[in-house]
Amino acid sequence: MQLASALDAPLYTERVGIEVDSSIDVRTFEVGPPAALDRLPFTEETNRILAYENFEVPAEHDAVITTGIFARSIIHHPYQRRYHLLHTPTRWLFDRGTNLYADGITPIKWFQRLYQSIRRVHEQSIVPRIDDFVVNSEVIARRLQTYYRRNSTAIIYPPVEIGTYVNMSREGFLFHVGRLETAKGIESMIEAVNGTDWTLKLAGTGTKEPKLRSKAGENVEFLGFVSEERKRELLATCDALLFNAEHEDFGIVPVEALASGKPVVAVNEGFTKYQIEEGVNGVLFERGVKNMRDAIERMYRQEWSADQIQQTAERYSKERCINQWQELLQGEG
Repeated sequence: MQLASALDAPLYTERVGIEVDSSIDVRTFEVGPPAALDRLPFTEETNRILAYENFEVPAEHDAVITTGIFARSIIHHPYQRRYHLLHTPTRWLFDRGTNLYADGITPIKWFQRLYQSIRRVHEQSIVPRIDDFVVNSEVIARRLQTYYRRNSTAIIYPPVEIGTYVNMSREGFLFHVGRLETAKGIESMIEAVNGTDWTLKLAGTGTKEPKLRSKAGENVEFLGFVSEERKRELLATCDALLFNAEHEDFGIVPVEALASGKPVVAVNEGFTKYQIEEGVNGVLFERGVKNMRDAIERMYRQEWSADQIQQTAERYSKERCINQWQELLQGEG
C-alpha cells in the first residue's frame, strides 16, 4: 500500500481485509466460485488463484507490479512491463514442503501431496510471465535462484518508518515479540534464561504457549498480545531484543529494535546475519542454548551506543525503499 501511495498508482485486489488509507485508490474485483465447491479442500486457495488469473489487467498501465502468492498468477498484456515483489517462493511447496504431510492419514495425505505437486507445477508455469523479480533480502534472492532458476533484478528491503521509534533508558529485561510457534525458537530462549538473573519478556500468542509456559521459570513473563504503542515502549526500554527465528526471510522486528537504539542478540542464519554487525548493533550466535546464553553474556558485558545502533537501521527506511522503486521504474522507462 505504501508503494501504491508513493507511486500514485491504483491498487487492484480481489478482497480488502484491512483498513486502507482513503488516499489510496483501491479497486476490487471478484470471480465467484461455484457454490457446490465451497466446502471442498483447498477450494478457497484455488479460487483466489483463479480470481487473479482471470483478472483483466487494465490496458492503460505501462508497468504492472504484483506481490503475494496469488497475485503473481495474473496475465498482463505483452506490451506491459511486469514486476513481482517476491517475499519468498511458497514455502510449503518448496523449502518446507518435504514430508509436510508425513503424519497424516494415508488416503488424505496422498491427496494433499498430489495437490502440493499440482501447485508446484502451476507455480513454475507462472514464473516466465514475470519480467523482473524484486526481492526483499539476499536470502530470498538465493531462494529465487534455487527454486525458480531466476536472478533478481533488485533487492529492495521492506520499508520501516525508522524515525517513529525512540530510545529510552534500559529497564532490565530481554525482549521478544512474535508468534509463539516452533519456528520462532522460543523454547531455546526460555532454556537459555532459566536459572539466570536475566528477565525475558515474551509478547505474542500462539499454539505453543501452553507448552512454553510449562517450561518457563519465574524470570520469564508472558505478556500476550500487545498493542503497537506498547510494543514500541517495550522495544524502547528493553536491554536487548532476543531473536532466534529459523532462517528468517527478512525480520522486521530486529529492524524495529535497531531503530529503537537497542542491540539484538540473534541467531547467525537467515537474513538476520546480514542485519547484525557483531559488536556494532548486536551479537550473533550459532544455534544452540549454550551459544545463546554466551551471546547474552557478551551483550551485557559491552557498552552500546544507541546513536550508532540507530544509524545501522537507516538502510531499511521507508524513504530509501521508495527511492529505489522509483529509480527502478524510471530506469525501465
